Amino acid sequence: MAQNPNQDVNKRQLTVDDFKNYPRVAASVAYVQQHPKVVSDVLDEEGHQYVDLVQKGGGVLGVALVGYVYVLEQAGIRFMKMAGTSAGAINTSLIAIQKDKSKEKSDYLIKALSELDMFRLVDGSPFARFLIKSLVKEPDFMSRVSKLLRRAAVTIAVLLVAAFVLLGLQHSYPKLGIAAFAVFVLIGLYFLCAGVVGVYIASVLKRLKEAGFGINPGDFFYDWVKMQMLQHDIKTVADLEDRAKEVPNLHIRTPRTDTVDGIKGDVVFIASELVTQNKFELPSMARLFRTPDKMHELHPAGFVRASMSIPLFYESYYVKDIPVNDAGVKQLWASTFEVSNPPETLRFVDGGILSNFPINLFFNKNVREPRLPTFGIDLDDSTPEDKQDVPENWSLGGYLGRMFNTVRFYYDKAFSLKNRVMYKGVGKVGVADYNWLNFFLTNEQKLDLFAKGAEAAKTFLEGFDWEEYKRERAGYFEERKSNTL
Repeated sequence: MAQNPNQDVNKRQLTVDDFKNYPRVAASVAYVQQHPKVVSDVLDEEGHQYVDLVQKGGGVLGVALVGYVYVLEQAGIRFMKMAGTSAGAINTSLIAIQKDKSKEKSDYLIKALSELDMFRLVDGSPFARFLIKSLVKEPDFMSRVSKLLRRAAVTIAVLLVAAFVLLGLQHSYPKLGIAAFAVFVLIGLYFLCAGVVGVYIASVLKRLKEAGFGINPGDFFYDWVKMQMLQHDIKTVADLEDRAKEVPNLHIRTPRTDTVDGIKGDVVFIASELVTQNKFELPSMARLFRTPDKMHELHPAGFVRASMSIPLFYESYYVKDIPVNDAGVKQLWASTFEVSNPPETLRFVDGGILSNFPINLFFNKNVREPRLPTFGIDLDDSTPEDKQDVPENWSLGGYLGRMFNTVRFYYDKAFSLKNRVMYKGVGKVGVADYNWLNFFLTNEQKLDLFAKGAEAAKTFLEGFDWEEYKRERAGYFEERKSNTL
């Protein structure tokens, strides 16, 4: 891992300039500015090019997303429609709440990142904080726990054997009776401690169930997102939607003869709902939760919190008091999910469970030649060994990762297999060196992740070909058209 030249970087709060002036970041910016690329046919009056943007989920790896976005903006690229899951939803929200799409948004993202103490996002009990910190910061934590349990078993076995031996010998050696008594006292204390630990674990599991199976309530995270929104005058769902739809004066690149009619902004956060077992696209589906006159009861920060509800790490996010007897709400549930009797309470977990990289959201199969592309930022945290198709070589983490990814990527993969052209706009950020739940990143690690994103954006732009993208989309359109005849 690259070292920051400032040896004291971990001893102070980072600034926006720390990120922007980091040598690897500065080099990436210099390259994209010296090698401008045509990436879209939709421009504003200042010449900025517009794309739709989809950001993948990945916990703290979202720092790399910020670096990627920063370099895209330095290349003169702006964002029309935006979507994200989990960490991608956070970055998407911080971009969407800002006014004027023609202006750079990443300075605010970097400022929010530099001022945020990630450790405060872990807002559970002291034990929960200790457990999470141990799991993510100690690579051999589970092996240490295994060794501790084995040693405990061996210790109690030795004590029991010693107790029986001393009991047998005390008739011949009366003085050993004292030693036997001491051993039994130790055994009693041992089982007493084990009982206390057992009772504590049982109470923790009970509280875990009562708390929606999450060891962190997620209150700090919700309040933090809400504060960011309020600073930009976003108080209601309508405020967020109106801000996302704002579009500057646009025109089409010549020699194209079509227009920019119909192009509009949008914002989407993906969340997984467990009661009805459906994928929700928020805020557009918030009409399923409230009647129009009650929409003010919902704050859009809740949608980001729902998308970021990492199972077990965070408590589920609940939406309650759904007006299930309202005719309009019932009709909307029926038309959206074919649910005739909607539940009064919904329970949301991380959107990545169903769609961690919703690259399909802005794809229009009826368009032959797109006016602007969809760019996607993919966080790749798999190691070289775990990428192999030889299952015998996978690590335990790789095995569990493959199993989990088979579930959460299936929906997105089904789309990508039929629409590979969309991946022409996707750039990958290699982040295998980091644990996505390590909320205890050092400043140096944050800078490195940010730089990884910046470098990935530079590499992507270097290889992106807008004309080829349009040709492949046109070819895909003609192929679909011929198949339907």
